[in-house]
Amino acid sequence: MQIVKGEVQELVDPTGILDGQRYEFLLTVTLDEEDELFNEEGTGLRMLYSVKDGERKMLTYQFYELATESPFDVEWDEEEQASAEQYCNEHFPEI
Repeated sequence: MQIVKGEVQELVDPTGILDGQRYEFLLTVTLDEEDELFNEEGTGLRMLYSVKDGERKMLTYQFYELATESPFDVEWDEEEQASAEQYCNEHFPEI
């Protein structure tokens, strides 16, 4: 898996119910054709992070088809997870 581009935005909780801050990463990834996540239309990865007391924690992730935003119900392997988390840590906004 290779991350070709990404964007991050802070999600604002208008109710004030959630503790800390939330950030959503939207990544575009390329995969080998043999990978079960490969899609000719392109594959995206959405990751949600929580930041509380200066500590970051990934809450959830979801692979999806770029063209339709339809999610894939699959789990990633350790290498894919490490690559995505490294990208997010390198591109995290200043807190």
